[in-house]
Amino acid sequence: MKARRFTNKGMEAFGSYISIARANHKALIDVGPVPDALIVGEELTEPTEYELPDEPQSFADKLSIGRLFTRVIPTERNNEARIDVGLWSWFAAKYFDQITSNRKKIKEERAYVASISFEDFYRHLILGPYYLYFISRDDPERVRVLLYDEPTTMNEVMVQFGSYQTLMQNRELQSLIQQLYYDEASKRIKRGAGGKGAGAPRRLMDFFRQIELNYDLGSISKNRFWEILPAEFEKFKK
Repeated sequence: MKARRFTNKGMEAFGSYISIARANHKALIDVGPVPDALIVGEELTEPTEYELPDEPQSFADKLSIGRLFTRVIPTERNNEARIDVGLWSWFAAKYFDQITSNRKKIKEERAYVASISFEDFYRHLILGPYYLYFISRDDPERVRVLLYDEPTTMNEVMVQFGSYQTLMQNRELQSLIQQLYYDEASKRIKRGAGGKGAGAPRRLMDFFRQIELNYDLGSISKNRFWEILPAEFEKFKK
């Protein structure tokens, strides 16, 4: 089927649906499905040229979300598509059951209603994975630590680095974070990487901000980053 995008009126209607869904969820009231009018209504949506697969989708993790939408959006349309908030919000409505565990896990509005703000866009449960997958499409495994978890959640590594523009533009930093915090055996972040202690992602962010004053991070290799990490990161380097 052809993907659609929300009109301004559609964005308002979807935002209202999310507000009611969150309130019902908190009150332990069953959340109703996204109304058909928000998916195909002519007044609330308009068609696009993007083609979605006909078969039903089931997302095992955020990596699979990124993979699908990198196929849906042609590479040459990325710059245009990634700031189309009506499009990404409609995608969230279309696949709402898949990114909310059948409406059992409802997050804040910005997880579904897209924004182009760098502080918010990565928290959108479809736009965020798409963008991360797209920028690492030559080797998506180097950002698995950001996209390994199931669609309704957001791990601490993603929370800390999702809005960090230097990371988004630097494959060496992406590779560093992957090696530092991803556990290949358990297929999830390493024990302790979700906390606030020594060597945790938020401490790495502090370190990056500190050395940005004297280093051009874009010119440093992953191996060099590895060498200059302070001692507190040793437990994650093992």
